[in-house]
Amino acid sequence: MKTIFRRNKFRIDINSKESIDPEDIFSDVASPLFDEVNEKKLEVSVASMRFRIFFVGVFIIFFLFIVYIFYLNYKKGDYYREIAQTNAYQAYEVGPSRGEIFSSDGVALATSDTVFDLLVNPSKIDESQISQLAVYVAENFLEYDGQYWENKLLTSKNQKIGSLLLVKNLSSTQVQNIGNLISEYPSLSLREQSIRYYPYGEIYSHVLGYTSEVTKEELKKLKKYKLSDEIGKGGIEYYFENFLRGINGLFAKFTTTSGEVIKEGLVREIQTGNKVTLTINSKLQEASYNALHKSLQENNLNSGAAIVLDAKSGAILALVSAPSFNPNYFARGLTENQAQIYLNSNIEVLFNRATAGEYATGSIIKPIIATAALEKKVIDPNKILFTKGYIEVPSIYDSSIVYRFDDWKNHGAVDMRDAIAVSSNVYFYTIGGGYENQKGLGISGIAEYLRKFNWGEALGINFATEGRGFVPTPDWKQATKNEAWTIGDTYNVSIGQGDVLATPLQVAVASAVFASDGKLFRPFVVQEVYSQNGLVEEFGSDIINENFISGETINIVKEGMREAVVRGSSVYLSSLPHEVAGKTGTAQTSNTYNNAWFSGFGPYDDPEIVVTVLLEAGETSDRAVHVAHDIFNAYFENIK
Repeated sequence: MKTIFRRNKFRIDINSKESIDPEDIFSDVASPLFDEVNEKKLEVSVASMRFRIFFVGVFIIFFLFIVYIFYLNYKKGDYYREIAQTNAYQAYEVGPSRGEIFSSDGVALATSDTVFDLLVNPSKIDESQISQLAVYVAENFLEYDGQYWENKLLTSKNQKIGSLLLVKNLSSTQVQNIGNLISEYPSLSLREQSIRYYPYGEIYSHVLGYTSEVTKEELKKLKKYKLSDEIGKGGIEYYFENFLRGINGLFAKFTTTSGEVIKEGLVREIQTGNKVTLTINSKLQEASYNALHKSLQENNLNSGAAIVLDAKSGAILALVSAPSFNPNYFARGLTENQAQIYLNSNIEVLFNRATAGEYATGSIIKPIIATAALEKKVIDPNKILFTKGYIEVPSIYDSSIVYRFDDWKNHGAVDMRDAIAVSSNVYFYTIGGGYENQKGLGISGIAEYLRKFNWGEALGINFATEGRGFVPTPDWKQATKNEAWTIGDTYNVSIGQGDVLATPLQVAVASAVFASDGKLFRPFVVQEVYSQNGLVEEFGSDIINENFISGETINIVKEGMREAVVRGSSVYLSSLPHEVAGKTGTAQTSNTYNNAWFSGFGPYDDPEIVVTVLLEAGETSDRAVHVAHDIFNAYFENIK
């Protein structure tokens, strides 16, 4: 049998021999194919190469590590030592100063004031001092008694509340007065902050509105505010909030474990709010405020409004609503007594009667009715109507029933100019609803022109809440009262009674149509907005309607309004240094009292301003005329 032994590098054939010689057994030693030296050299060469690569890699890593340690120690050592010692990092937003508001003549109407909050850290106050501190705070600053604050301090201490607000909005003088108190109680501290300040208090209140802290309910809708932030609430402060607010800065502070401040400062700059300039003239605003409140006081009245418009642009030069309020009280936080007066009062102190109050107009409506009659050619302006102090109309259902519509006086023979001057009700009953042989506008014709003057619609102002007024129609009466429209309803609307309503601002805008040769302006009160970098936005005249009345019609109505001053119900204005024109109104209300109106313009030949006055429960229109007189006089003497 042939046997073959296999090895890796050779084989030996033993079948050709009878025995195995020693040299056969050790032949591999001599074989060139199995040279130990050569084989060993091959294995050492591969291992050596790998070791060298590994060693070089380790050396490079170690070298880089040494370099990095050197860098950290010598180049960034101070920085990391500071971080290592830091125990706390605090960052909080810092509110900007609110943008200032100025009158058109450069008077600051709303600025910012520095005040201080008195805080206490309950955990740092000794319990033996709590009672004494509570009594002091209650007696000197707050309406709550000492027991209330003692309980509050004890509760806060037990709950480990870090900081408790004791008193808000301390003035610099008050802070000086309590210096000893702070020294005596190390747990007390002061926090400086900026709040809104209104130098003229009530005078501009319904134009500016007010600011106060954001409420929890408001925070649900406002993402960029926090609970202590100041926000506009009414007037310019509300409607121009985005311009006035500014952008918060970010303040950061690093402290050590021992409480030492390492570094602090603003990491995001504060951007102050924009400056807003109004169309309001400060002298005219103050004159309007004083004239209105003087009349209210003298006649034992509570409520009213006064408006002055630029007759050539619709800019609001003055706007007053009474009663007024002091916006500083809201900025500093209302006391309980102030809240009772301002928020729960029956006379609605915060309600802007000038823009949102809707009132029966009385005879103030007559220039518009005259305009409609002329434009629709219902009557010739020179036609004489003979009035006898009333008209009588039989019922359409029963001729034996006669309805009587009275005039306030028997005016005799009047044409249109006369009718406006003496405010003849019978004349306007006739051209409004028709009577005997004289046709009338009818309610559809009246409603058409009231809407052309934008009654029954919002004017679209951007600075205050506004009313729409109301223009009644037969469909409305049927739907709401389930009653048919009657000729008596048309007669009532023709003299500004019944259900027709307008705001004082709508009345002023209507008067401006005759003063501006037929332009119906959208009133505005903001003139321009400036940032620190320059003009942001500019506002100007905006015409809602024009060319809807002929020049001839405008002149006839203006002549009638001028005659009202010369020989009619506005004759008190004839003493002014410049000629003016106007119309009065006395409107009956459902509350058994009469509202008093005046609306007019001047100078007559080239009108510059429109003045509108309303006195709630004023009873007689001459009271409104006296207010208008003082406003016109202030303009002619101090501004024109």
